[in-house]
Amino acid sequence: MFRPNVGGIDRFLRVALGAILFLAGLLLLTEKTSLGITLLVVGLLAVVTGILKFCVLYVPFGISTAQGAQGRNCICDCAAWMTEARNTTTKPPASTTTR
Repeated sequence: MFRPNVGGIDRFLRVALGAILFLAGLLLLTEKTSLGITLLVVGLLAVVTGILKFCVLYVPFGISTAQGAQGRNCICDCAAWMTEARNTTTKPPASTTTR
């Protein structure tokens, strides 16, 4: 679906620190503070982007920490698919009728 742009240590740190922030948010949520809600949301977003290997904020800047990343500002393979389709156009089969 999306081209992964989060990988390696970036992914590990997102999941680990996101889980810590999420748990801290849960603990502070019982005290009815906005800090608890903020930590909860930020932690959840970090964990989700780490698991999905995709960060929307990396796209406009062309950043990618995924292995084999080319740093292109593209979130899907649509351009590659179109180029491949143009290069592999099929010719109509030759006429097989004989007289």
